[in-house]
This record gives sequence, structure tokens and C-alpha cells, in this order.
Amino acid sequence: MNRRFRLRRLAMSLVACLVSMCWASAQVNTNRMMQIGRNALYFEDYVLSIQYFNRVINVKPYMPEPYFFRAVAKFYLDDLRGCESDCDVVLGINPFYIDAYNLRGISRLRQRKNDEARADFEQGLSYEPDNVNLLMNNGIAYINLKEYDKAIEQYDHLLKYDKKSVHALLYRGIALVERGDTTEAMDEFRKAAKINRYSPDAFTYMGMVYYQQKNYAEALKCFDRLAEIRPLDANVYVNRAITKYNMDDLRGCAADLDEAVRLDSKNIMAYQNRGILRAEAGDLNRSADDFSKVLALDPSDDIALFNRAMIYLRLGETVKALEDLNIIIAKHPEFGPAYQQRAVVKRQMGDNKGAELDYMTAMNFEHERIKRGLANGERADGEQEGEGAPSDAKQSAEGAKKKSRGKNDRDMKKYDRMVVVADFGDNDDKLGGGSEETIRGRVQDRDIAVDLEPIFELTFFAADTVLPNARYFKQSVESFNSLGLTDMKLVVSNRGEASDMATARAYKLIGETTARIEDSPSDGQLYLVRGIFEGIVLNYNAAIADFGACILKDPSDVNALLNRAAARYKMVETIRGMEAEMHPVDGDVMGGGLPANVRNEVTVLDYDLIMQDLERVVELEPGNEFAYYDMSLVCCQRKQMEKALSLLDTAIGLNGQFAEAYFNRGIIKIYLGQEAEGAADLSKSGELGMFKAYNVIKRYVRQKEE
Repeated sequence: MNRRFRLRRLAMSLVACLVSMCWASAQVNTNRMMQIGRNALYFEDYVLSIQYFNRVINVKPYMPEPYFFRAVAKFYLDDLRGCESDCDVVLGINPFYIDAYNLRGISRLRQRKNDEARADFEQGLSYEPDNVNLLMNNGIAYINLKEYDKAIEQYDHLLKYDKKSVHALLYRGIALVERGDTTEAMDEFRKAAKINRYSPDAFTYMGMVYYQQKNYAEALKCFDRLAEIRPLDANVYVNRAITKYNMDDLRGCAADLDEAVRLDSKNIMAYQNRGILRAEAGDLNRSADDFSKVLALDPSDDIALFNRAMIYLRLGETVKALEDLNIIIAKHPEFGPAYQQRAVVKRQMGDNKGAELDYMTAMNFEHERIKRGLANGERADGEQEGEGAPSDAKQSAEGAKKKSRGKNDRDMKKYDRMVVVADFGDNDDKLGGGSEETIRGRVQDRDIAVDLEPIFELTFFAADTVLPNARYFKQSVESFNSLGLTDMKLVVSNRGEASDMATARAYKLIGETTARIEDSPSDGQLYLVRGIFEGIVLNYNAAIADFGACILKDPSDVNALLNRAAARYKMVETIRGMEAEMHPVDGDVMGGGLPANVRNEVTVLDYDLIMQDLERVVELEPGNEFAYYDMSLVCCQRKQMEKALSLLDTAIGLNGQFAEAYFNRGIIKIYLGQEAEGAADLSKSGELGMFKAYNVIKRYVRQKEE
């Protein structure tokens, strides 16, 4: 009995030891994952760092740290709502996590939620009254709220602890400028520059004050110093170019703008300003090219569009000018100068009646503008009385020439003004860019084509992804793989490999599988195999026939049903793409093809067949999220957006880690005007590894906020 008891105690001790070892191993692993994630964050591998923090969260969802550092990564990816959401979780777990108040406040500042940001900073300060970061950012919130005295109080408090805080001096100076005290503000900027003679912000702000005071010589000295400190910053040359422009150094202005374009081929302000400068110099063709580049980078820039229209008019390209002016008037129906220019275009095109109507419309708008302006104390040129009014007509014309506008100022009345990039409080990071598909750095600044994620199917050739996501699991797929019909594994993917090597191998395997089918014609799974290979070489008709043969032998084969639907979908989309290229806009048939109405009927029938297969998959396997996802794509093609959203809701309900479904749902919501909900879905998609989601957030969500 004693021996049995001792053995039992020994067994229990061994179990306890093993449990302890397993727990220690898990502890070490999560610590290691945290360290790797933080290292990736340090080296700006933001998307990769999120994947490591996700692993820690999956194991220990009660820890605040992985949520916080994931929030940091999302912040640098411009996923501000995602950052804010993660900070909510952190503070829900630990309401005394000071850095989370600071980070959430900053993300709210960037979203222009200034009151909420201030509440975060002040909540943090209630726990740590002397926290330098919270004081600094709270001051920024007060500046944004135009409570300049309170902002100055924050920086005064901060400077008691650190009299040489360059940032405190700079922001105190900004608050003073906004309050109207430029003399004291300049003292603060000079102090900052004296403490750190390599501070770009100090020289930027001094240069801007001098520029606003029309002391261009001193402004130029500041921007010259900036060019020494930041010789590769295109925006420095843009600001210096505008200063030289105001000093009538047009050659120097042109040289700086050329340098800005050389350093940053996507610098909209450089192209915008160079287009204006070239127009004044009579270099009309290159001026039009510059405005076209602006529009290629930002199709919503109506000022560039109007300027290009006027250049086209001067070049005698009346058709192009009319096209641009029609767009401007449709978007800005009360912008009189556009009617005036269109009147000239129509007169040159022989449309005298239309020209007269546009001319009278322009005059009516001008009379109304002058009437409103005089009632509001403005001069006829739109400026306030007493605000630097020139003494004579010559000075007035010169003053009009020298005016500029801020980079975010889209007032159409300022179409002929140069654009100043820098302004107080404008601390945007310089945007990078690159064509390489990489997950490192600010992936939201990459040039990535935005479209819905493609259809899911079963394949033997899944393309490699940038991030090593776990393959999606389906029991039906695993059952097929257990048959051992091929030495390759069947996987669920929407990224088939399209390399020449894969195509060549698929052709070879088609021949080998055909021989096996001849030996075993009753084996339906071999038809499935050959159909998949046929799809890889884009022979969709043959693929559909093979999947059909498999289904005839087993009507409940969900793999064949899913792939037949995918093959039909791809074939329809391929045909539609070819039709769009081959057929003119009016729908005339080239080369003896089908008439447009017949083509449309065929497309509708194909979509019906696709839906029938996918609905059969759902009937046989109700938990197949990929069938719901694929059906949502068909609904999108039919413009049934609400139904598509419902199907994606179901897919995500079945698989909460379905990154592509979150991505597509986010895109559709943004298309429907639901930006906040769409951004949340895109954030989740990016969190799950789809890094291009951050590009969409920046391009389509952040732009609307700004």
C-alpha cells in the first residue's frame, strides 16, 4: 500500500513538473514573441510586428502590452481608428497605463478629435502632472482648439522643468504666432535655433514668419539654412522657390522647383507651382504637362484642372479646354471664372449662343460677389479693407501676383496663386514611396492598385504571400488530400501562382492526368485534378467541363462545385475585360461578335450558374465561408452591394480570421459612404496580414477626414 502511494505521489510530482515546464515554455515563448515584435517595430517593420503581437494576444489576451505596441504599429501605418481601438483595450485592462492615454490622444489629434484628445492628455496628467509628453501634446490640443493662452500655460509649466526643451519653445512660439504676438514668437524660435542649430522646425517657423511679414531676404536665409540641414527634402526647395518668386528671382525659383521634382517625383506642390511659373513665362506645353502630373497624382485637384483648361485655351486646344471646364462647372456651379473661360471656348468653337449664356452667368456671379464683398467690408479684389491695401494700381497688380496659398487650401478663387508647403503646426512626415511590394516601413505610402480581393478556389499552385499567413483549413480539402492522388497538396487560395514555370508544369500534369483518366474513367476525383490544372493554364472551358464531369459522378462534391463556380467567374471577368478593350463606347460589334444586349444576357446567365453552384456548396456544407465570400463577389458585379455585405457578414461570422472578407467588406462600405465602418474592417484586415489595407485607409479614409 505504501509502495502504491509513493508511486502515485511520484506520478503526481512528474505531472506537476511537466505542467510547470510547459507553463515556463509558454511564458518564454510569449516573452520572445513580444521581444521580436518590439524589435520589428524598432526597425519599422510595422506589419510584421503586428503579426507577432497578434500571437501574444491570442495566448494572453489579458496583457495590455501587446495591444499597446500593436497600437503603436497601427499609428505609424496611419490606421488611426485601429490605434485608438487598441488603446481602448489597453485602458480597459489597465486604466493607469499612461502611455496609452498619450498615444490615444495623439491619434485623436490626427483625426481632429481635439476635445477628446485633450481629455486623454488631461486624464493622463491627473496621474502624472509633470509628464513631459502629455504636457507637450496637451498644448497642441489647445492650439488646435484656438485656446492659445492655455496652450502657453502648458509650455510654461513644461519649461520650468526643462528650459532647453526645443519642442516646448517651438510650440510655445506657434501659440504666440496664432495669438498674434509674432515678436515674442520669433524670440522663442531663435532660442530653439540657438539650442539646436540643426533644428529644421526652428528655421522653418522663422522662415514662415519672415515670409508672412514679407521680409523675403531674411526668409531666404532661413530656407537656405534648411537646405543645408535637409538637402534631400523636396518641400524645403518648394518653400525657397516661392520666396525667390516673391523676390522676382524667377530663374532661382525654377531651379528650386526642378530640384524638388528631382528629389520627389510625386511632389504635387512642386508641379503645381512650376505649372504656374511656366504659364507666366509662356512655356505653355510644359505648363500643361505639369498640371496633368498634378491631376495624375490627385484627380480631385480642381485648381490644377482649371489652370490646365486655361492653358489648353491659350494653346488653341478648345476641345480639351471645354472638357476640363465642363467638369469644373459641374463641381463648382458658382465659380464665375470658369463660365467666363468657357464662354471664350464656345465662341471660338462657333457656339455664340452658348458663349453669350456663359458670359452673362459669369457677370452675374461677379456682380453678386462684389455686392457681398462690399457689404462685408471687402475691396473689389476680395481683400479686407485696411489689410495691407496697396497704394496704387501698380502695387495692387504686384500684390496680386505675389499672393500664395497653403497646401491644403482648395479655394478655387486662389487658382493663380503659388502654393506654400510649410505652415505652422504642419509636421507631416515626408512621404516615401517605392514600387517594391514590401511590408517594411510605411506601406500605406506605396502605390498599390485598389480593388476587391479576387475569388477563392482550390489550387495546387498558391502564390507566395509577403506575410506567412496560415493556410485556410477545410475538411473537404483535407479529405481530398488524404486520397494521395497527387504529390501536391490542394489548398484554398485566391492567389494562384501565375509564373511561366507553374504554367509549364500544369501543361505537363494535364497530359499525365489525362492518361490516368483513360486508365480509370470512373474516378471522378481525377477530373477534379485535371480541371484545376486546366484553370492554371486559363483554359476555363475545359476546366468547367472537367468539374462538371466530377459533379456528374458525385453531385455532392463541394470541391468541384466551388471550383466550377470560380472558373465560370474568372471566364466571365476575362471576357468582360476583353470586350471593354475591343468594343467602342457606343456598343458596336467589331469582328462579328455578339451584340451588346446578347452579351449582357449571356453574362447574366453565367452569373446565375455561378450562384447556383455556390448555393449548392452552402447547402452541402453550411460552414463554408469561401462560398459566401465568392457569392458576395457575384453580388458586387450585379451592383447588389447590400446583399454582398450580408454575405460577407456571414463569411466573417464563420471565420473571424478571414482577412480578405474584412478587406472586401471595408472597400464596399467605403464605396457606400460608410467610412468609419469601412476603416474598422480595413484595420482588422491589415491586422490579419493584408498590408495593402493600410494604403486604402490612407488614400480613401484619411483624405476624407482631412
